[in-house]
Amino acid sequence: MHLPYFKAIILDLDGLVLDTEPTYAKAWQYAAREMGFNLDDTLCQQLKGCYLDAVQNKLQKAFGPSFHIPTFHRLSTRFWHQWVEINGIATKPGYQELMDFLRQTRYPYALATNSQRQYAEKCMALAGVLEDFPLTVTRDEVKSGKPAPDIYLRAAEMLKTAPADCLAVEDSEPGIFSAHRAGTQPVLIPDSAPLSSETEALAIAKFPSLKHLVSHLTAVTL
Repeated sequence: MHLPYFKAIILDLDGLVLDTEPTYAKAWQYAAREMGFNLDDTLCQQLKGCYLDAVQNKLQKAFGPSFHIPTFHRLSTRFWHQWVEINGIATKPGYQELMDFLRQTRYPYALATNSQRQYAEKCMALAGVLEDFPLTVTRDEVKSGKPAPDIYLRAAEMLKTAPADCLAVEDSEPGIFSAHRAGTQPVLIPDSAPLSSETEALAIAKFPSLKHLVSHLTAVTL
């Protein structure tokens, strides 16, 4: 598999660097159940990679006007904090190998996440990776979240690199669309949610895991 010339790498957070998607799903399901609604796994998959407003809008549409968003937000936030404080957050396989590669080659890199900064930094701290990312763009620092291009455009700007010269590594549909619309080179590493053929077609490359990406990068750059 061939990767184009690049000068910098931009990484997503949830589902790519950190295995946070299951923690959000559990919190959403617990909150919905306490409110008397059944948020099944199929609907949960449709929420993957979406920013908070989009998650809430999709749930409102699915459950109707009786689904009280402020209550859902309060309960899901509480359940999420309880879950991660007890269970922690794991990094995805290949993460450490990727960081070793970036440090060895000194490629500039940044994090571009649809999470708000307070949640992103809490997740990274719980996983022990907060200090790994001096350059980070979060949802609350741009006008529109993924799938809009804003987050990736801001990350490229921080890296002082043209978007076309950035690899953007993503696991979700909103992320791939965001990276593509920003003019970066999207690389897909799918997490658990199935992706449409349209989404996959936007990626310039697809790998099963970060480990496979690192193996390919090592082979072509070292």
